[in-house]
Amino acid sequence: MQIQMPNISRQSAFVILPFFLWGTAMVVMKSVLPQTSPFFLAVVRLIPAGILLLAVAHWLGRPQPQTWRSWLWIALFALVDGTLFQGFLALGLVRTDAGLGSLLIDSQPLAVAVLAALLYQERIGLVAIGGLLLGILGISIIGLPADLLNALLAGDFTTVWQGGIFTLGEWFMLGASLSMAVGTILI
Repeated sequence: MQIQMPNISRQSAFVILPFFLWGTAMVVMKSVLPQTSPFFLAVVRLIPAGILLLAVAHWLGRPQPQTWRSWLWIALFALVDGTLFQGFLALGLVRTDAGLGSLLIDSQPLAVAVLAALLYQERIGLVAIGGLLLGILGISIIGLPADLLNALLAGDFTTVWQGGIFTLGEWFMLGASLSMAVGTILI
């Protein structure tokens, strides 16, 4: 019996491509970091993307911001979601591995949900609260060191408090995640 491979259309490939590129970005960045500085890497990621975005917007005939207030919001977004996110990300990748760093950055939707509830009074239902707690549990199980998880499960909070849950690299990755969440809320 032969197994027939499904026919994947170009459109399907373009739908999958952003997820593939996003998912492999940390590994590629981590491999390049020994040859350059973290902030140079961040700039190399942002400048081409910004130029491409401006070119596509012009090509599509999208209106450009006209007022100072509009440009102020763009500058604030660039500071938070560009500079802080990329800076924390690059610094975090120097000090942690790509897999854990990627996992910690992907905690961003959890922070967006909480910030939206706090700042915009968006309602979080019971199912969403359950999903948030499940997300936190999953990130904790994968991201926390085994000895800290064991101490938590045993109720030994002194060990947890004194043990230091994260390294500096992991804190930078969480800072990147929070910066991205704030940038999302700004939009």
